[in-house]
Amino acid sequence: MRFGVAKDIITPVEPTMLTCTGVYNETYKEIHDDIFVRCLVIDDGKRKAVLMAFDLIFHDRTLNREIARYAKEKHGIDPAAVVLTHTHSHTTPSTPSYNRYNPMCRNEAFEKLLFDRAKDCLDRAMYTMFEGEMEYGSFDGDFNVSRRGKVNGKYKIHPNFDYICDKEFFVLRVTDTRGNLRSIVCNYPCHPVFYPSADELSGEFPGRLSQLLECEYYGAVALYTQSSAGDVRPLTAVDYKDDGSLGFKKLPFSGVDEFAKMMFKSVCDFLNNGSFKSVDATLAADEFTIELEIEPAPISAFEARIEYEKAKPVPAPGDSNWLNAEHAVAGGYDDLPESVTLHCQTLKICDSLYIATVGGEPCFGVKNAVKAAFGESDVLFIGYTDDCAYLVDDRVLSEGGYEPECHIEYNLKGPFKSGLDDKYTSGFKASFERIG
Repeated sequence: MRFGVAKDIITPVEPTMLTCTGVYNETYKEIHDDIFVRCLVIDDGKRKAVLMAFDLIFHDRTLNREIARYAKEKHGIDPAAVVLTHTHSHTTPSTPSYNRYNPMCRNEAFEKLLFDRAKDCLDRAMYTMFEGEMEYGSFDGDFNVSRRGKVNGKYKIHPNFDYICDKEFFVLRVTDTRGNLRSIVCNYPCHPVFYPSADELSGEFPGRLSQLLECEYYGAVALYTQSSAGDVRPLTAVDYKDDGSLGFKKLPFSGVDEFAKMMFKSVCDFLNNGSFKSVDATLAADEFTIELEIEPAPISAFEARIEYEKAKPVPAPGDSNWLNAEHAVAGGYDDLPESVTLHCQTLKICDSLYIATVGGEPCFGVKNAVKAAFGESDVLFIGYTDDCAYLVDDRVLSEGGYEPECHIEYNLKGPFKSGLDDKYTSGFKASFERIG
């Protein structure tokens, strides 16, 4: 097998607005740490596959399509075998689809830099291919906690140590013929939501973990990919209040650093002492879509959202909930989509290992439904390949709460209809059968 690795800086050359800081009319003031795109190319002698991770909250599908087109035209790579994902770090530059009605989110200079650097990164990985071997394994990582806690009988963003939570930390490693570690793919579910600063750009803990691994293993490129992170937050962000109640707290960059170092130690211990399975690559790829139907919410729900946003102690008129609701009430309601087209990919690495990807922000139940399609094969599950929606399973949908009810934030007409689990499983089962 042959491999190619590369990374490229994607820090904007001019200030942009950051995501999820609560400030929607200003650009960042400082760069705490640079952000990157990282790439791994796999070549089994007949076919090639690409895994590319961006230090961004997410991007719409135009980025996936353009890089896949470029990979096909310049390097002859099947577009279905080009996987792009995002670390979902919340202190990174906004992209146009993050908040489509806020002009601060559209920075054409940054968009051009992003697309150009991603292509450069792929080219450099392709031009520096080397012989090597790939292995994979996983361990339980106790770094997250479910954020689906009940408050006054309703599910809120609140710590819940009793709720089912994905703890799988998946590691894929590539070693060259000299025994040097050249690529480390870390896959774990955890929202990067320490919120260390409202005006400092940062790759947050995924960027810091990658940096630590690249320093430890000289010459390696470390990619962080999010798994089913839609319903989990960092364990160290749990706030134990004096009255005995729980909540979540913001932490400074020192807290981000401490958390990343905890992960780093566990990954290094696993790389040195863990059990890994060898890969004899026989690549195959499939790309498909699943249509998820929406239960339309009444226009009154959008009107109520506007009043809710206005009544906040510190209103933020540029917030996506506010602007999306205003757009619907002003006449855009009838044009809102009543279904979501979920883009999915199945990438066969070998007979025992598949990579399964979905767009949006998947919760743990989605991962379980997808993995059910692959029988006894191991599955590296990756979400956040685009920005379509929060993806929930039927259980979370029936329980309610932030994840199934945040449709206004994603500019959708309402929450999903039931029957989601079967759609996830049957869609990937058909894909598995096509290439398996």
